[in-house]
Amino acid sequence: MSDSLLPHDPTTAESAVASAPTAPPPTDRARRRAVTAVAIGNLLEWYDFAVYAGLAAVLATLFFPAGDPLVSLLASFSVFAVGFASRPVGAIVFGRMADRHGRRPTLLVVITLMGVATVLIGVMPTYATAGIWAALLLTLARTAQGLSVGGEFSSSTAFLVEFAPAGRRGLYGSIAYLTACLGSFVGLAVVFVVRMLSTPEFLATWGWRIPFLLSFPLLAIGLYIRLRVHESPAFTGTAAAPDAGPLTTSLRTQRRGLLSLFGITIGFAVCSYTVLAFVVSYLTTVLALPASTAFPAILLATFVGSLAIPLFGALSDRVGRRPVIVAGSIGTACAAVPAYLLLGTGTFGGIVAGQLLVWLFVAMLCGACPAAFAEMFPTRLRTTAVGVSYSLALALFGGTTPFVSAWLIGATGSPIAPAAFVVVTALISTVAALRMRETVGRGLPT
Repeated sequence: MSDSLLPHDPTTAESAVASAPTAPPPTDRARRRAVTAVAIGNLLEWYDFAVYAGLAAVLATLFFPAGDPLVSLLASFSVFAVGFASRPVGAIVFGRMADRHGRRPTLLVVITLMGVATVLIGVMPTYATAGIWAALLLTLARTAQGLSVGGEFSSSTAFLVEFAPAGRRGLYGSIAYLTACLGSFVGLAVVFVVRMLSTPEFLATWGWRIPFLLSFPLLAIGLYIRLRVHESPAFTGTAAAPDAGPLTTSLRTQRRGLLSLFGITIGFAVCSYTVLAFVVSYLTTVLALPASTAFPAILLATFVGSLAIPLFGALSDRVGRRPVIVAGSIGTACAAVPAYLLLGTGTFGGIVAGQLLVWLFVAMLCGACPAAFAEMFPTRLRTTAVGVSYSLALALFGGTTPFVSAWLIGATGSPIAPAAFVVVTALISTVAALRMRETVGRGLPT
């Protein structure tokens, strides 16, 4: 592909790298602390989201009672989507904070907001006690969670990539998704254990609250670790003063990068939230499989799929970000229908195989995208630019994936109808990935 067709921004040119100030590289100890700080925060963020997804069917009856289980589930997933709708706002607010005041203070604020919102869900009244106010309180808590995640991803990704040694930004960046997916694994595992040990009556009264309340110790640990970490060297040593308006500057000077990131994230969001959020309710509600069959299969696939993420992050350091992202996008489009057919068998082996078929390509995207996204933008705009474009794509496509998937099944009567949504969005991402500028081998823009 000709370089003339590739996105190019003057602020990300090699001249920006040449003018970068020389700053002492971080020590191995500082890097370990940075990785640990991001890991525990991401684990908490996605533990919380996985708990909501894993209990969506239960929450549907407690907060949105209706005669049709699918209608209740749609209502519950609409609140799930609300959390994503608030992400772009969180990306703007916390992205500006990270680009002007530093990654470290921002990471402290967002982990606190997420932890408090999740604990509040665990103690709030249900519809039977508070009526419509219960649904409103749940929506507000989900909004707070969305604000937090909107700031967490871009801040933590920038933090990891800026701490990474030269030639290993793909591997370091992939840790953001590795720990996020492992957080989902832990959240679903806790939900499974609670469901297995609870009677239906206890689960509907107090059992569902336990996974939410368990986020409190994770919050305390995460805060302690993030208080002990240093600011990223790239932010500390940047030659440019903080931009007074990182959002407006990004929109004015980084349009091609923003569009590339948005396009790649569309399919990435749909396929990842199919396996991380929708599949739980798909198996237990749509296919009416017992939790004793669905959850172990989901947990196994999530764990194995998560472990592949850093492998593809490291691969992207060797062969480039674009080849890995293109392969992940094309593979997702090809895998969607076979994956849903395998899930539809209702067998343990079929469920695991169907998920792993998608997970293979999700892992490619999770491995290569964080570094690629961070490398598209200069330090003084990085968190805002990545956060806004990424969060907007997730709000429109990721957060709505469970809702759209459930709606497609209800509208068509076909349990494999959601595969069409995955295919179309993955093809959009393929086009965007083919047009992205390769970032491997270039210095991190300042």
